[in-house]
Amino acid sequence: MNCESPRSTSCTGGCSWFTCRIGMTVIENSVEIARPIEEVFDFTSDMRNELKWNPDVESMEKITEGPVGLGTRYQAKWHTSPPVTTECTHFERPSSFSFYNGGSIEVDLTILLRPTAGGTMLRSRFDAKPHGFFRLIFPIFLIILRRQEKANMANVKRFLESAPPQSA
Repeated sequence: MNCESPRSTSCTGGCSWFTCRIGMTVIENSVEIARPIEEVFDFTSDMRNELKWNPDVESMEKITEGPVGLGTRYQAKWHTSPPVTTECTHFERPSSFSFYNGGSIEVDLTILLRPTAGGTMLRSRFDAKPHGFFRLIFPIFLIILRRQEKANMANVKRFLESAPPQSA
């Protein structure tokens, strides 16, 4: 948290005191995956693959035609959420992509990838903003969410590194 003081009306991060303290939460994680950057990008940017590594996903259906890219939308359902539509808002293969969804917890997810000597460094930034009733229970939910997001990074790594390499 970047807020200068409990009485400050702005924080050093450029947000209001209320947003920094209550409204927006950022969860950041990273993991190195022993796979080429293109393979990690193609796997992680297609949200249908989340069914393979995230035990909290109930369904993930691509609802737009064509290849995965900017504007691709999915109808998604996680155990703790109602169904939401999530959309790809940034797509730059093989280095970064972002997805956004509204709902009771508005989420903007950004993934950054860079090649390393051992494969690919994946960095995730999960910006979450609760609405309605979720604003009241979000501090408790956040404890669970932070743990889940960290576990998800380990799950992606484990899945990709145990899968046979993709052919070129």
